[in-house]
Amino acid sequence: MTFKHVFYLFAFLCFTKASHAQYQTSEARTWNAYPPSVVKSGYGFNQSKVVPMEDEAEEVEVILFARDAGHYPYFDLFRSYYVIIGHYSKEVKYTSSEILSDKRELILEDRNKDGRFELYRRYLKDGQFTVDENGNNLRGQWVYDRIEFNKSK
Repeated sequence: MTFKHVFYLFAFLCFTKASHAQYQTSEARTWNAYPPSVVKSGYGFNQSKVVPMEDEAEEVEVILFARDAGHYPYFDLFRSYYVIIGHYSKEVKYTSSEILSDKRELILEDRNKDGRFELYRRYLKDGQFTVDENGNNLRGQWVYDRIEFNKSK
């Protein structure tokens, strides 16, 4: 192969790779989309998911707000809370208490197969924990619970 052939082959490969690239952008979010009462001072939006959590036709949006609560060599701690609002009505249906955990996660699953999603969370009981003198070995009583909105209906 000559230099000319190598050049054209290289140009062809570069063009094909660029032409197959696809870009995906997320939906633009503004805080005007939520009632002002859902954002507590010092907390920031972390993630949200829209799921059916009640018997009504409207789905709900579960939003996780979090803030840093400490950095250690092998883990970080976060304070967080969850807000459940109507996806279209933007009516606040539930605001959880604040929890302290080493994860910022939004686990929504329908484990009992009743057609409604439950919010599962893991956190340190009463926000109490200990570490050793180097900031390692996080110890505390872990609590695992589930929030199933509007279970009484």
